[in-house]
Amino acid sequence: MDQQDLIEAVAPAMDIEAVRGLFLAGSFGRGSADEWSDVDLIAVVTDGQERIVADHWRSALHAITPIVFWNELSRGVLVLNAISEDWLRCDIAIVARKEFGHRAKNTVKPLIDRDGIYDALPDSLPPREPDAGTVRYLIHEFIRMLGLMPVALGREEYVTMVLGVGMLRGHLETLLLQDVTLPDPGGILHQSRLLTPEQMQMLKSLPYPPPEREAVIAANFAIAREFMPRARAMADRLGIDWPDAFEAATRRRLTTTLGEQAGRVW
Repeated sequence: MDQQDLIEAVAPAMDIEAVRGLFLAGSFGRGSADEWSDVDLIAVVTDGQERIVADHWRSALHAITPIVFWNELSRGVLVLNAISEDWLRCDIAIVARKEFGHRAKNTVKPLIDRDGIYDALPDSLPPREPDAGTVRYLIHEFIRMLGLMPVALGREEYVTMVLGVGMLRGHLETLLLQDVTLPDPGGILHQSRLLTPEQMQMLKSLPYPPPEREAVIAANFAIAREFMPRARAMADRLGIDWPDAFEAATRRRLTTTLGEQAGRVW
């Protein structure tokens, strides 16, 4: 069974009265799926029927293909993750009509639509804007992690510092993705499609250090040189107050513990 086989099987399997609509979302909903894509679904259900539909879905999916992984998440809406024995991935969000969300015709495809939900959607959504709260968090957390370097170095926790380098890289990548204007950009495994070739080359050029003192220091500073000017420019653009006192204190701490040049690496 492949993704298309699963898609063709789920609509008749979910054709019950409590399901008012069933929609392809994610890359299949956007029309950008490839052979590696999972199948994302949204079931719009009658209020109060979420649990009944979830139990029906689990039974129906097991009848379509053997399932070896099952997980339920409740994040305001019920999300069910499943993986088949062939490692076909399928996620479904079970929502009431009022929770169908900020969607458009170019982000979902109807499989079941009893109430004309799809016809009422706009053709497309406006471009996505950077989230000021996310950017503010990234700036403060990045500076805080730089300030923790002397603690980890003093304790010779170089393995932990390698993990920290990964977190700093993640903050840089998240900052870059804030400028992606697609309303429904997809997940992290689409990153090379979302960032520019220049941005991807910059990320590839950053070091992946071994757990050694000088290597992890150099990696922290290499990422800081890329992150800090981009973050400051985005803060200016979004009207975010830059944490000057926090940055200055962090520079002083790095200078005191790592040498004069450490406070001037970005």
